[in-house]
Amino acid sequence: MKESLFLERIERMDKLIQRRSAGRAEDLSKRLGISKRSVFNMLRIMKEDFHAPIVFDRSLNTYKYEAEGSIVAAFVAKEKT
Repeated sequence: MKESLFLERIERMDKLIQRRSAGRAEDLSKRLGISKRSVFNMLRIMKEDFHAPIVFDRSLNTYKYEAEGSIVAAFVAKEKT
């Protein structure tokens, strides 16, 4: 998978999780056009590499963040000294 496509999917998944409208893994796989296994891999990466506090809320039947926030993948230039 190309890195830009991967990041785009991470951003889309992040927005769905923020709005608490991600649903279950099956729902995410349909929305993102990827396999359920890929959804689980992306969730693992978001948790481990981005330290996102993602949990599945059984009462809402969706993935959500335990704390407010979002994933930002961007280049940040160093200040000139």
